[in-house]
Amino acid sequence: MPNKINKNLYQNITTFHSENLFIPKRIIYFGSNNVNGSDGDSPDEVNPYNVGQLIKNLLVLDYQNHQLITLYLNTSGGSWEDGMSLYDTIKSLNSRVNIIGLGKIYSMGSIIIQSGFKRFLTQNTLFLIHDGAEGFAGDSKSYEAWAKISKENRITMYKIYYDRIKSAGKKISMGEIEEMCGHDTILSATEAVKLGFADFIVESKNK
Repeated sequence: MPNKINKNLYQNITTFHSENLFIPKRIIYFGSNNVNGSDGDSPDEVNPYNVGQLIKNLLVLDYQNHQLITLYLNTSGGSWEDGMSLYDTIKSLNSRVNIIGLGKIYSMGSIIIQSGFKRFLTQNTLFLIHDGAEGFAGDSKSYEAWAKISKENRITMYKIYYDRIKSAGKKISMGEIEEMCGHDTILSATEAVKLGFADFIVESKNK
């Protein structure tokens, strides 16, 4: 049982392990040990449950004060709609959010990280971009409606990449981004930074 001196720290550590939120340092973790995930096989997935928890954590810290928030992100990707709800939330906060990608930043994760004030990748992170996959069953007019939305979403995705790459001082065209997203393009952390998909490599402190 923690003594009185360590009680607050104990409570904060317990919260971090259960809710992925470490309030004293304004740190949030989203990744593969999300013990509360509704899908035991995909605890790092961008889905309504996991993103809902992450958005609530961001709002709690932003309400507390407007100091820097650090989000550690390790994800295989997932839902476009849920990912964009997170992207829009981060962009709307009064607090700046630095995002540190580690392990894997795949698919929707590669879009989410673009919302960060500064975008970091650890040295051995893999970074994947692509157009994603669609699935639909129904009447032809509904199919056409969803196909239209799918195309609009892809254009939105390309523009998100393009704007951040240009803001990083890198040269790229929308056509080049579209070509890269036409298949799985897998980049090392160094390659992702070089192209402008991230800003910095997190250097190892134990050399």
